[in-house]
Amino acid sequence: MQALHATGRSSRGFSLTEMIITIAVIGIMSAIAVPAVHNIQLGTKRGVSENLTQELNNATKKYGYAVSELRFSPVAASAADELAILRTLQYRDPGNPTFGSPYMRDDWNPVSSSSEEDFRLIWQGTTWAFLEPGTAGTGLKIDFTGADVGTKFVFPPGFMPLQSR
Repeated sequence: MQALHATGRSSRGFSLTEMIITIAVIGIMSAIAVPAVHNIQLGTKRGVSENLTQELNNATKKYGYAVSELRFSPVAASAADELAILRTLQYRDPGNPTFGSPYMRDDWNPVSSSSEEDFRLIWQGTTWAFLEPGTAGTGLKIDFTGADVGTKFVFPPGFMPLQSR
């Protein structure tokens, strides 16, 4: 036999009022948590982008100290200049290696993107910068899944790294 409370109800289950209050509290907590998680995720992506930009700028400086300073006019319509500069920083001449080369990890293979939804790296003539989502421009897409890292880039025979123009 079920025990009855002073109100005459059985002690099993929740009342409709208790369920509605519980669902309302969960809804309020979600409304607070979801934007906070989004801001944390956006801040993390921004931090990763800044670190990658700094890594590229450091590699460009090291290349400049060892070989020659890279000075190229940026080409806004494509990421061909960014990719050419990246490959120059990744190259190590097997016949005559430059001390310290490669200056950038050679297993990073980014793709170009002009989507305003992506974080992108752009060449500005002497340094690198990153574009946040919502900003127009074409550059190397920063892939936060790691899909662009893994296989080393195979340089074609006779590859010539860029020289400043």
